Amino acid sequence: MNDIAYAQIKEVAVGLPDADHFITATTVSGIMGILMSERWPKRANDTGWQHALTTCTRAVQLEADTTKARKAFVAAARDAGLKVLPDDEQKPRMRARSSASRMAEPTKASPVRSRHVMSGQENGGRPR
Repeated sequence: MNDIAYAQIKEVAVGLPDADHFITATTVSGIMGILMSERWPKRANDTGWQHALTTCTRAVQLEADTTKARKAFVAAARDAGLKVLPDDEQKPRMRARSSASRMAEPTKASPVRSRHVMSGQENGGRPR
């Protein structure tokens, strides 16, 4: 079967309000099923949910890319206040990694000579 609805997408898991665990999808039809589930938090005029469902339908009809369908689903889930994995885990890690790398980088105000001063060896390592 060569149906685009079953084309693989990057795995996405969402924590629904009444679920004890995350619901995982790996296809466009899978994310459409989650969107249309009775457990999805429904709100009147939820444009994020409507956009996600429309984008998924367009992907199934070969009018949109499957990555766009996944992105629309993730945005709708976040709008609904749901946790999305792995997407929500990657942002804090990236922030932590960037702040850790900034701490490890030498600053312009600390020249190489200052390392010698800290060790008590000014003037190229010669004692005074």
